[in-house]
Amino acid sequence: MTASAQIDTTNLLTILGVVAAVWALISPTSKLRLRFCLAWGDWLVGSTVLLLVHYLVFAPALERLGLYYSLGPWKWQIDSSSAVYLLMLSLALYFFWRTRSPKLVRSKIHVFHELIENLYLTKRYDELVLLVEPQLPRLILMAQQQPLLARWIDHLQEPQTNLAAYLLGEKPRAKSTWRQTCITALKTVKSWSIGHAKANARAHEVLLNLVLSPDLTTHLAVAHPYFGLQFLRTDEAIRSEFINSYIDALLDTPTSRLYVELKNNQNLMSGSRLFIPDNNRLLRFFFSDAAAAIMYGLDEAIGDAVLRRLDEDRRLVGRLNEPLGSYYDFGRFRCPINSGITLYEIMVHEGIHQGLQDHMWLHYFGHFAEKILKQMGTPPDDDSYQEWPTPFHYHLYRLVSIAADWAEQCQHIDSSEIPEQTRDIKNFDRFYISKEATKLLGSLLQDIIPSEKLSMSFKTYLLDVALRCHINLQANRQLIDIASSLKTAVISGASMPTRRSYRLQLRNVFNNVDHRMRHEAAQFEEALNASLVDA
Repeated sequence: MTASAQIDTTNLLTILGVVAAVWALISPTSKLRLRFCLAWGDWLVGSTVLLLVHYLVFAPALERLGLYYSLGPWKWQIDSSSAVYLLMLSLALYFFWRTRSPKLVRSKIHVFHELIENLYLTKRYDELVLLVEPQLPRLILMAQQQPLLARWIDHLQEPQTNLAAYLLGEKPRAKSTWRQTCITALKTVKSWSIGHAKANARAHEVLLNLVLSPDLTTHLAVAHPYFGLQFLRTDEAIRSEFINSYIDALLDTPTSRLYVELKNNQNLMSGSRLFIPDNNRLLRFFFSDAAAAIMYGLDEAIGDAVLRRLDEDRRLVGRLNEPLGSYYDFGRFRCPINSGITLYEIMVHEGIHQGLQDHMWLHYFGHFAEKILKQMGTPPDDDSYQEWPTPFHYHLYRLVSIAADWAEQCQHIDSSEIPEQTRDIKNFDRFYISKEATKLLGSLLQDIIPSEKLSMSFKTYLLDVALRCHINLQANRQLIDIASSLKTAVISGASMPTRRSYRLQLRNVFNNVDHRMRHEAAQFEEALNASLVDA
């Protein structure tokens, strides 16, 4: 290349002036973001380009000093000025590309932590989500994974057991003093390595700050519900109150994605089980694996959210005590009580079909019924013409009806849906949850039948649901045990024996049942009469 005859630093001064002006206007947060996005290799690229630019600008001086190396004449009529422009343009494009796809590395975790804190304290939650979402898998891995040195020591210390000798009863060889000393030294080195793993500690701290912030959790539930689900795969979220705050925020916002999915998720699959399509991503994440739902604490989170509203939300209680009106057609799809009940309905049905050996806290329904009866007003003079006089009546019906559905759903179980490791459990009972549902049905009726806030016609209506369930179970020889469990739970009580006064009231309500159903429920009536004679 042929050097220019004179040194023109106009372009260089213009570029440096623009860079200085832009740097002065950049906010501290943007500077942190730039530090996070750019690694040492990027700064090396930038430094090399700037050095080359100065080399071209000061080519005449370098040539006189014998420090300029020419590659021949410029081609395509490009000179040093246009070359400087092309270099700076390429550098700008390179940095633009790098800042759009940064990668979290251990050396940058402290900058990442500072940046997250800055965005959180300034309540720029949407920017925080855009920053964290692509880095979250790496952040979780960094928080959970031990340092390389500690993993290497674990690999060296893996016990090499002679399984054949162990089965024959031979005692393992005693470790030599030298080997024992080495193991002790390695353990010391491992403890030191873990203690000085600042990157792991910082990553863990970042995750804790993200899942322990109620304001951020509320924003995620409403504005970024699917992103918030990713935190449930972290130990930090499982050990914290994240799931409780998350569910609470979803139920608090009638426009949240949860209400949309529940309204659009009413198609039946088999029996009373609801079909969960792939596009209902929240419901599918929560309930596709019922065991995972229990691990996340979803059952407790939903139950506590519903109970808290029944106890503390006076406006909601007032609306639910008003005449039904359009509640069934519209209001129920925006009601946290009804939606909480539906979430339980879906969750327990999935547990039944997956053979879960856990009651999944379905007995929360009993607490729901207690709170509803406590908050209900006095019954109207005559409500026989209305199926559900108030939304609270509708909720009581749903509690009883869903419990009956759970008891009957066991006849629709497909063994292929139950994981093999679950079927191999000792004393595995595929009807476990359905039997628990019969106990729940008994406890519900033990609260409903003696209640003075419900009319006789409505009590009869709810007892009809339980009796129809008993008749259907009794008709299937494989489900006679469940039918017997239901009969015992309703009449005598599952855990605690019922009082005679309750059984007398149950008899009075039973006498109001349609004569055809009483005939079909002859075994139930016989057991009820026997319990009154024995008492």
